[in-house]
Amino acid sequence: MINLLSNVIIETPLVMSSKYFIINFDNLIESTFSISIDIYLFLKYFLIPVLLIFIVAIMLVVLIRRYALDKIDLRKSNLENRVNSFLTDIIFSDYSAEEITIKIDNFKNEVVSEKEMLLKLVLEKLLHIKQNVQQMNQEKFILIYEVFGFNAYSEKLIKSRDWQKKSEGFLHYQILDYKLKKELISPYLKSKNAQLRSNALVAMISLSDKNLDVLDNEEINISRAEELKILDILYQKEIEIPTNIGKWLNSKNDSIVIIALKFIIRYKYLLTENQLAALLNSTNYNIRKETIITIKELQINHANDLLIKHYQQETSLRNKILILKTFQKIGNANTKNYTLSLLSNENNLDLKFEIVNCIFQIDQNFFSHFIAKDKQEEDLINRMLLHHKSPYLA
Repeated sequence: MINLLSNVIIETPLVMSSKYFIINFDNLIESTFSISIDIYLFLKYFLIPVLLIFIVAIMLVVLIRRYALDKIDLRKSNLENRVNSFLTDIIFSDYSAEEITIKIDNFKNEVVSEKEMLLKLVLEKLLHIKQNVQQMNQEKFILIYEVFGFNAYSEKLIKSRDWQKKSEGFLHYQILDYKLKKELISPYLKSKNAQLRSNALVAMISLSDKNLDVLDNEEINISRAEELKILDILYQKEIEIPTNIGKWLNSKNDSIVIIALKFIIRYKYLLTENQLAALLNSTNYNIRKETIITIKELQINHANDLLIKHYQQETSLRNKILILKTFQKIGNANTKNYTLSLLSNENNLDLKFEIVNCIFQIDQNFFSHFIAKDKQEEDLINRMLLHHKSPYLA
């Protein structure tokens, strides 16, 4: 009985748990090994080959695209060279109008072949040459422009609905000084689109005759940027001062008055005392400023008494300083006496500084015997004089 019991193995819960763990661990190892083989096979026979094919494909696409772009660039470069060579030949050679027409027709048939993109390239080069080469034969440029049919293309742009295309058409006329169809631009001077209206105004001024009548009845205020464009165009054209500039000075549009004053400075056109008085009485600060600058730059001596009278009425500190600077250019004994009367009572240091300089410029010995009202005033004036006398402090 005892021997029989000894042969029986008693399985405690701990032993059973150990056996279960060993069995499960073996199964886990087997399962993990199987999964690893599957992953290996997936990587070897699918993912890696696909990635390699994808990378090679991308490299081929890049190389082909690079080759295609290089080919396009080379073709474009060759075409540009042909266009440049052709335009240089017909522009700078002494061909007759008939010969130019024949050459352009042959070039269109051989090179351009009615492809709009290539026609645009020719137009772009033509405009570039016209912009950058001065004193060219205007009639020859217009002939080339029309024989190529670019006038129809520009007109099509102006009649399009897109304001940017319209502006591009304006620019073609402006650069080439193509006045034949400038009436196509006129309606856009009243456009509600500010940018289109601005571009139309600049183009019309560029295409106008020497009197620039387009500015006579301009009602919309001209911006500073437009003003600079207009002045740049007018200076480049080197036209004589418009005969209707007096009308501009009386314009209800303040920006037109300012443009007129800038013209007056450039062409040294002398204004009458009545004109100056009217301009100085303007309610517009900028008109008064430009009028004072005009007096200063042109050194209009007969305006001295007008400025003396206007000084106390001027409400702008900057304009007052500008008047005092102008006195330094055109001042006389009356000016010295007037500014001296301002000196002791002026509390604004900027104005006082210019008053001292004004008196000093008119009479450089005056302050050597001047007696100030007190020591503090005397020290202040001496410091200002030191600044005016020293070229390193001025």
